Amino acid sequence: MSPQYVDVPYLKRQDTTFLARLWSPPSHTEIKAVVVDVHGGAWCDLDRTSGHFYDKQLAAAGFAVVAIDFRCGPDFHHPAASIDVNAAVQWARFQARQLGAVSEEIVTMGSSSGGHLALLAALRPDALDGNGTDLWIDGEWAPQTSVDGRVPAVGVFWAPVDPLARYFYAKSLNNELGRRLTENSIAYFQSPDAMHDASIARIVSEEPFESLPKVWFAQAGRDENVPAALVETLRRYYQSVGGSFSVENYRESGHGFAHSDSEDSQRFIKDLVSWLNSMLDR
Repeated sequence: MSPQYVDVPYLKRQDTTFLARLWSPPSHTEIKAVVVDVHGGAWCDLDRTSGHFYDKQLAAAGFAVVAIDFRCGPDFHHPAASIDVNAAVQWARFQARQLGAVSEEIVTMGSSSGGHLALLAALRPDALDGNGTDLWIDGEWAPQTSVDGRVPAVGVFWAPVDPLARYFYAKSLNNELGRRLTENSIAYFQSPDAMHDASIARIVSEEPFESLPKVWFAQAGRDENVPAALVETLRRYYQSVGGSFSVENYRESGHGFAHSDSEDSQRFIKDLVSWLNSMLDR
């Protein structure tokens, strides 16, 4: 049998309910762990369905995948989305126990802006929005009074890890892509100061950490959305403070390449599964 999915509520903020798409491995397959997938869309677009191509293949490889909806721009603003990722990690940890996963540790991953949000949440794992927040637990809504968003590792795919630097890059493009990226950045962050606050390199260089999650970065070699310099800068900063940051470069592919079938996307799936397995074998 092929992997199956079901859409279920996981989070409620005031009167708005957010869904998760829960991918399950084929019947009678041991569940290795639960992975939370954070969708991209320049902090404003797309939804939990956008990672369908690789979520399904991860489920086939034995992982349960929780692909989430969350608060995006223009209706919501930084840090709402990354706070919701923390809530999803807490909910996924409950799912891991319910599903009998071999490991109850949760690994997060995200495509494009979702990769940025997954990593931002992992660096601020106790960020909580306690104003009318509920998680769907055991068939009912339970108030979220605390949060544990800690994860041992984050898979980051072609992500704009420095929103401010990417904002200035997008403005320089002077084309339709640049206009969309610029408008979406303002719609979610609202100001350059907020973009700077969300820069991963700034956070790891200026804020204290006892430990950092391991990062696997999938880089598109022909990425017109994310300059390679952003990735290299973060790698240097992350490793300079003792963090584990590995980069796999898919040199012939463009931004978002692994959302559809290709030679590089199949290599990406194999690399991702291998990396996830290595996180569980520690």
